[in-house]
Amino acid sequence: MASIGCDHSVVVWKDLMCPDPSIHFSTNLSRTITAVAWSPDSKYLLINLGYDKRNPCYTPTVKLIDVQSGEIVFKKHYMKNGDNFHANAVCWFPDSKRFLTAVEGVYCIWDLNGNVIREYPVNSELTGRHLTAIPGTEKFIINTFDTIEIISFEDTISTKLLDRNICTKFSMTVSNDGAYLAVTLRGEKCVDRPAQIALYDLKSMTFMRFFEAETYIDEAFVIVPTFVGPNMELLCAGSENGKLHYWDIETGELVSLLEEHSLHVGGVSANPVHPGMVASCSDDSLVIIWATKQLQLELKEDDDKWMREHPVVAMPTVNIKKGW
Repeated sequence: MASIGCDHSVVVWKDLMCPDPSIHFSTNLSRTITAVAWSPDSKYLLINLGYDKRNPCYTPTVKLIDVQSGEIVFKKHYMKNGDNFHANAVCWFPDSKRFLTAVEGVYCIWDLNGNVIREYPVNSELTGRHLTAIPGTEKFIINTFDTIEIISFEDTISTKLLDRNICTKFSMTVSNDGAYLAVTLRGEKCVDRPAQIALYDLKSMTFMRFFEAETYIDEAFVIVPTFVGPNMELLCAGSENGKLHYWDIETGELVSLLEEHSLHVGGVSANPVHPGMVASCSDDSLVIIWATKQLQLELKEDDDKWMREHPVVAMPTVNIKKGW
């Protein structure tokens, strides 16, 4: 597991299933980290130092780290027509040998040596704000100023419009099976609407529903949700007052509301191997690992002492029809 902080640090953790998780390695950078992405094979960590509004004079930089050794494979200042350009949106291809950056006017495909192997000029209005991959494909979802689009590199480059004329988007998450997309939308004081999470069905290319809660107060608050469960049947998201929400994506029902953090919970992430495990991070300086009762029982069988010394707040206790 990798975590980043406002102190410009990146920490990679190991042995999360053991009684005492430990730090595998950590590194401190000199500036704000705009994106961190694991390669699909978990061998590399891509760290992007894109546009920093506090220090706009910084040169945009991308770093590739070997997870096993903790060493930097390469560090590149990327350029466009001889000028520095900012790429806040970065994402891996499924082969773990290439990654994509999306910026104003150009999409770039990079290799593991830090070389740009392909460039695709696009309409300058299609500024890449956020970027995420559809697992197992060479398709990516990118949001621009007012659109959400799917760009495909599978044959020739092509794009499909998923939605347009929606308010400012803060984050995007795709389910591991590539079936659903969750997009966090900013609240709008002028129309008295709180921040929301929009859910899309990627198979039918249709909007499904909004999720919102009274705890989403600040119009500028960033929420990064995740899909959890053996069949991606729940959507989990943090909130400004430290609560975690679990919704049934089929019905829209709020299944559970968990309270353990004391401050703003901006990001949550599901374990890709163990669907009953979720990590949440907060401004209270804590990273909490949550587990289903079934996974807790498995851990208990391995180490009863750990369970006694480290009580875990269970994830949703209701019997979800698909396996919780």
